[in-house]
Amino acid sequence: MKPFNLTTIMICLAGLAPALKAAGPEVTWREILATPIPREDFMKTPEEFAAVIPPRAVAAEGIRPFTEVLKAIYETFEKPPTTHYFFCTVYYTPREAGFTEERGFNTTPDSLRALRSKKFPHDFVKATYVEGFGRLADPVNGRPYLSYDGKFHTRILGNRNNTLLDRESIAVHRGNPLFGKTTRAWILDPELYNQFGAVRFQVGDTGGGLYKSQIDLYWGEDDPLGPGADVWRPASCDVAVSWMVPVLVW
Repeated sequence: MKPFNLTTIMICLAGLAPALKAAGPEVTWREILATPIPREDFMKTPEEFAAVIPPRAVAAEGIRPFTEVLKAIYETFEKPPTTHYFFCTVYYTPREAGFTEERGFNTTPDSLRALRSKKFPHDFVKATYVEGFGRLADPVNGRPYLSYDGKFHTRILGNRNNTLLDRESIAVHRGNPLFGKTTRAWILDPELYNQFGAVRFQVGDTGGGLYKSQIDLYWGEDDPLGPGADVWRPASCDVAVSWMVPVLVW
């Protein structure tokens, strides 16, 4: 987890103070994340937004500076849309070929509960169950993907039989009223922009395992970063979680 810079912390605390006071000492971090910042006209211009985002907004090679992208978004509207706040995480499709004993993974043959007839490396099975899909080293009946429920597929599916798109699809809590099946969201975080090369995403999946204040961005197929806790992270993505991210939804 990367810390906020001082300016962002001050802004967040200023907005959350009334809610925290009302909630009392038993308030949890999940409640804090789910609390909207009750501040009028916050970041109503791209210049104001640029003043509080951290220096990591320097553009990655081949993409426009984040502040230029932000200005283009603001110029689209007569007035800025309502800004919501989420914490953003990343999920991916782990490749079985990346789970090797040489890299420190547990490769003991194991199976999913729903698929006792076939076995795969233990850590790959674990990652597939959590991430939803895994890329097989050897396709089964011409189907290269294994899903968490023990079925084999020709493509990686979302919640409406749609195909998940690398660096474009996002997953949200199925009960979040802000999102429909094809809702688009503009995720205004410079670090995520530099990693994904975009700020506009589309809901392609839903699930009850996410928090209502969470957005999960789909990275695509990749090897795992490493064994242990790093099994949940794609090797080529530097972002694990971004907190208090402004999101435009409509």
